[in-house]
Amino acid sequence: MDYYQAIFIGIFQGITEWLPISSSGQVMLLFINFLKITPEEAYSYSLLLHLGTLMALFFKFRYELGKILFKFILFRWEEKEKFLFYSTLFTALIGFPLYKTFKMLASSFNAETINGIIGVALILTGIILKKTRETPLERLEKGLKKEKDEVTIFDAIVAGIAQGISVVPGISRSGMTIGSLLLLGVKQEKAVEFSFLMAVPAILGALFLEFPEVSRSSEDISLPLISIFSAFIVSLLMIDVMLKIAKRLNFSKFCIFFGFIALIASILGVLM
Repeated sequence: MDYYQAIFIGIFQGITEWLPISSSGQVMLLFINFLKITPEEAYSYSLLLHLGTLMALFFKFRYELGKILFKFILFRWEEKEKFLFYSTLFTALIGFPLYKTFKMLASSFNAETINGIIGVALILTGIILKKTRETPLERLEKGLKKEKDEVTIFDAIVAGIAQGISVVPGISRSGMTIGSLLLLGVKQEKAVEFSFLMAVPAILGALFLEFPEVSRSSEDISLPLISIFSAFIVSLLMIDVMLKIAKRLNFSKFCIFFGFIALIASILGVLM
């Protein structure tokens, strides 16, 4: 990977992170199929790139995160503090074993097999997005479910489990967390905000696991740093724009389409 490719990857991450299309899955497909990087390295880099988007999150929610941290220290836990605690706990319980499992698969399987896994995960993401896009509105219209004014511990646990599952490339973190909260009756604005907030401790955990490994394996540490910096800049510029686009477009078809492409590429790679 050269400097131009590192910049492009960072830009790609900065855009796709805010859309429910699994940025890690898309970046891994890019790494494996176009840059010819091994699946294990591609997985590590796809997680490391989240440092750029994490810095953008810190900047955008700096006041809100400061208040939450202050309340955590003083044990004055309210709705957001309780939600972040339980969602993070269950993200770790579900996500860490899946992370270790996929790391093992990435080091054991070839690129075609990993393409197939990501393809299936993208198709699954598309199906979930389609269901969460339709079901809440249908239920609300029929009067079977009312929107909640406040999230519960159960909502936090479900969202945490959904976020833990999204450690598998191809499963959209934002799609899973926002979708699960919407299905539970949480208002859309609150679901989006809480999904962003719960991403902070999750990304920090992933970086804690991956940064030392990438630092040791990379011959030139400036390349991943360039990707991270470009992801940060693009994230700051695009986050609000991408969120507006995400509300209008149906990304379930996008995920299913690229999932089938990855799956077909996997099958052709095996046959050839």
